[in-house]
Amino acid sequence: MAGQGLGAGLAAAVVVLAGPVPAALAHGEDRPPGPRVVADELDNPRQLNWDQDGNLVVAEAGRGGTECVDARCAGPTGAVTLIEDPHRDAPTVSRVVEGLLSVASPDGVFAEGPGGADATDVEGQYIVAGYDPDRIDLSVFTARGGSMLVAGTEEDGEEYLLPYADLQAAEEELNPDGAQIDSNPYAVLYVDEDDEASPDGYALVADAGANAVWKVEPDFSTATEDSPPEYEITAWAAWPTTALPDGTDDPAGPAEFVPTSLTADKHGNVYVGGLGSDRPGEASVVQFTADGTELQRWDGFTAVTGVAVDRGHLYVSQLFGPTPPLPPGETPAEEAPPAADEAPGQVVVLHRHEEDAVRYAIDVPFPAGLAADRHGNVYASVNSVATAEGIAEGPENPAGVAVDGGAVWELDFSDAYRLVTPEPETSEE
Repeated sequence: MAGQGLGAGLAAAVVVLAGPVPAALAHGEDRPPGPRVVADELDNPRQLNWDQDGNLVVAEAGRGGTECVDARCAGPTGAVTLIEDPHRDAPTVSRVVEGLLSVASPDGVFAEGPGGADATDVEGQYIVAGYDPDRIDLSVFTARGGSMLVAGTEEDGEEYLLPYADLQAAEEELNPDGAQIDSNPYAVLYVDEDDEASPDGYALVADAGANAVWKVEPDFSTATEDSPPEYEITAWAAWPTTALPDGTDDPAGPAEFVPTSLTADKHGNVYVGGLGSDRPGEASVVQFTADGTELQRWDGFTAVTGVAVDRGHLYVSQLFGPTPPLPPGETPAEEAPPAADEAPGQVVVLHRHEEDAVRYAIDVPFPAGLAADRHGNVYASVNSVATAEGIAEGPENPAGVAVDGGAVWELDFSDAYRLVTPEPETSEE
């Protein structure tokens, strides 16, 4: 991802039309309207996933630390949080992995760190996508040392943290987009191919820096207390670079895909969301088969940072929304920011089995990870660029408005509005 970062604020045009959202997406009558806070006081919450018991796994990118070079500060503040029974009014929230490397501004906002986490089929075991503290260079933005770790707790209560895969090394060797060497993993998806409880499944990881989705196949039978498992890593999907020689995005060319998010449906199809170089209307979601064959594509989003599916719907986080759906390559002629006192962000929903499906949206502040269950509940990590305390207004505030602390919400689509593609302008002869 050439020169891209989540700190670049964007605004885009939106056209709305009152219209009923599908009934299946509205809150039940036993809950008050509006979103429900499931967990709060989170530091830069990002990807959401489900464990084998139906609990939510939350990747927290952390809040940086005290080791600073210019405006980049690092520290062991990244974490993985588990939300047990998130559908209940008072779910249990606990950090199950702590001490992961995080890099942020001195005030801890817009952090980079553990962007993705997923549970394996081994009880209490998690795969985390983040950075290698031995390979990061705070003075060089692209020297992040992308890596994957496996973390968990033994039966005797002893915690472990093992190397899983060196994504930076794979990027240096394979460089699938042919651009600058940069590994910046955002999301991870564990795939179990059998019914046995073992850590020998494989993982997919969306690497925004490499502009690829890696497939990591480890062999834990080779691991010992002193050495990590052997593994094979391949580019499961990759997108070409559109960057200029200096590494910046070429505004005259097509936007880079920049994968940031992953989810799968019950048939094993994988959905990949892309940031689209942060350009309004140029982000996409692509559906693949389990072996990486492209099946379907939805275009016209803005800065996709989360995807989820249920039996009929596709849910998409737009970090810097709103924007109407647009054909590929087209950008709104007039960009209009959200209200001056509101943080940007939308979650969009559509029927994924319908051609040219109508899109509905709700406003959600800086959304990232999404997760949907079989009961129609949809969860989102919100204020995903903020620490637990939030972001105060001020000249140094990259968001431009006050932002509450990082949290996970259960969403309510009762008041969703319909997104409409603007009619093309006509000129008089």
